[in-house]
Amino acid sequence: MSQLNRMLVTAAIALLAAIGMMRDGNAADANRTNAALLDRYFAAVNAHDVAALKEVIAASYIQHDGNQGQGLEGMQAAFRRYFEMFPDFHWTLEDSVITDDKIVARFRITATHDHTIQLGPDAPVLPATGRKLAWEGISIWRVGDGKFVEHWGVDDLLGLVQQMRAQPSTSARQP
Repeated sequence: MSQLNRMLVTAAIALLAAIGMMRDGNAADANRTNAALLDRYFAAVNAHDVAALKEVIAASYIQHDGNQGQGLEGMQAAFRRYFEMFPDFHWTLEDSVITDDKIVARFRITATHDHTIQLGPDAPVLPATGRKLAWEGISIWRVGDGKFVEHWGVDDLLGLVQQMRAQPSTSARQP
């Protein structure tokens, strides 16, 4: 191989490496930006600050969970209901996977069952028990223009309902 060819090959490899590093740098920046977005979202929810949700949720937010509202206003209304049902509602981020346009998070919610609750129009009414509750979920958000624009999620609502149901009496029955 001639010296000119070696120089051209070396230059091409260096150029490809530089492009790869730039691409990786942009992805890393996007991941850091999205991690900060997730942190701001959890902070707003834990502060029960529905007004702050406008900083993290797009006005045209698409919610694929029928029990929550569409758009920013729908999500603000949904969180107001949650905070009414559970005044000490708290969200803890357990794990996350973050890319340049998606965030997957596994979380835990804790709250006290001190209000009568009905989780949906056809769901049973669950009188207050005073119990401390904990349930988990997984959410996937699509990010666009620095905000959440779309959401898919699953929460362990069966486990939640089981915790809220009245426990049978522990008194012994005589035959």
